[in-house]
Amino acid sequence: MEIATKGHKRHKILCLLCLFVAILPAASQSPEEQIGLRLIAVRTEAEAANLLNQIRSGQSFEAIAKAHSTDPSAKDGGYLGLFRLTELKADLQRAVTGLKPGQVSPVTSISGEFFILQRLTFEEANWMASYNAGLEAFQVARYEDASRIFWQALPYAEKLTPVDYRLEDNLHGLAEAYRLQKKYAEAEPFYRRYLALHWGGTSVTEVLDRFSALLALSYFQDSQFAEARRNFQETLNRLPPGEELYTAMSTILFKAQLMTEAETLMERATHLFSTSREVHYRLAELYRSSLKSRKALEVFEQVGRMKTPAGVDPAVDHLQQSVVYQKIGSIHAELVESDEAASAYKRALELTPDSVDARLGLGGVYLQLGRSEDALNEYNRALATDPRSVAAHFRVADANLRLGRFPEASAAAARVLALDPGHRKAHYVLATALLRMDTKEEGERELELYRKLEAEARSEADRDRNIVVVNRDAATKLLEGRAEEAVEGFRKAIETSRDAVASYLNLGTAQSRLGQHKAAAATFQEILTLNISDSFLVSWSLAQEYQYLGDIENSRRHKVVYLQNIDLALREALDSNLE
Repeated sequence: MEIATKGHKRHKILCLLCLFVAILPAASQSPEEQIGLRLIAVRTEAEAANLLNQIRSGQSFEAIAKAHSTDPSAKDGGYLGLFRLTELKADLQRAVTGLKPGQVSPVTSISGEFFILQRLTFEEANWMASYNAGLEAFQVARYEDASRIFWQALPYAEKLTPVDYRLEDNLHGLAEAYRLQKKYAEAEPFYRRYLALHWGGTSVTEVLDRFSALLALSYFQDSQFAEARRNFQETLNRLPPGEELYTAMSTILFKAQLMTEAETLMERATHLFSTSREVHYRLAELYRSSLKSRKALEVFEQVGRMKTPAGVDPAVDHLQQSVVYQKIGSIHAELVESDEAASAYKRALELTPDSVDARLGLGGVYLQLGRSEDALNEYNRALATDPRSVAAHFRVADANLRLGRFPEASAAAARVLALDPGHRKAHYVLATALLRMDTKEEGERELELYRKLEAEARSEADRDRNIVVVNRDAATKLLEGRAEEAVEGFRKAIETSRDAVASYLNLGTAQSRLGQHKAAAATFQEILTLNISDSFLVSWSLAQEYQYLGDIENSRRHKVVYLQNIDLALREALDSNLE
């Protein structure tokens, strides 16, 4: 597990600093005279002046350095290191002299390039030096040294304003360094502080514990599940976290097939964060994935009318609006409201003319209207934008097949399969086109391959459905008091598919509910032994079972891993979609 760095790895001072650093003895200088510097380097004075204006208007020096600076320090947000004033060349001394901590220099020209410098505050300069030293120790597995240095850096991070990723990184670094030393009692409070900062409130770990308790009972929807849901909702009412946590938790709930709970969570979020386009957008996606098309359409249309948040780049805003209109278009198309669908896709294309997805969507509407030629034109325009688009090539193949242009359909389907050999529908289009062209042997071969792929897909879907059915049947037996049959049912599900993590989790949960905590711990541990999952629910469950067994050290160890893993799961949920 890597600790969070956010681009703060210290780099060696490269050749550009030959322009900056005077070869002067510095041993007589006191540490207090050292200053931290960030740099932006660009090729033209006009660009430098424009960037300086952006910084003075409130934009982050670090972010602008990463996006625009030509210096190798750009990857570190322009950070150069600590220097004494006498170490700098005369031109740089003049630029830096008089700068107060946190201030930015005017544009400075040196050897045909243009520079902007920022003097770091005392706290940030000392934090950067200490944190980077800790990071270097961590990366070579000197975890005891790393924890000591991260601890020294922490007071500086705590004084930085605004409170941001730097304190998060410091806390995460301490937590990881202690964990890897197996000092779980020391690691846990730092993980908790880190999670509270990152996910929006001192209550976050309590919310997450009750969230995990609810998820663990997702197959056992009885009075214990109802109580877990009440506890979770009560905690949210009492200690509401940040909007990103609502979004991430709702995604995880949805994927656990707790649809009602996921929707309830996001509906609550839209009331708490009424101006957030992101929150409303995710609620609309939930409705759509739950086949509540009209409700989804209503919320997407609401998102389209919402005011653009301050500071959003116009290009980003256009892209976001285009995606919303594409969603609106796709729902109208599913509802066979072709005119409304076409209008929405055209609006999306006005915002982002190069959008392949919007072109394909509009083409699909034309196909729905029987306008195959118009559809084909849109698909070809999409291909002109992205010649490697599998979806666009397939749409061209399918449209040509519908139009009876079998050679063109065959060629386009072959291009799909060159990019994606497992594309089942492309095999079918190719087989059909070849058979219609009287290329029977090759067509039959493609048709046989299509049938094989379809059979494999059906078999996998049937296997997954069967595992769900067996799990639900076993859970029902447990709730009916037929404990031995329930445990046997979960074991049967495990035998059916050794990688079925849900079956192991359910077996362990059933054993725990029956008071068989040693057996439950062994079941959860087997998931880790088989290396089939590192889900946060596994470590959360193990922490609970070892606590029941009075094994505090093992309970604490798994609790720390749980805090680490749930953070990763929430981040992944934020980046995922529901389709």
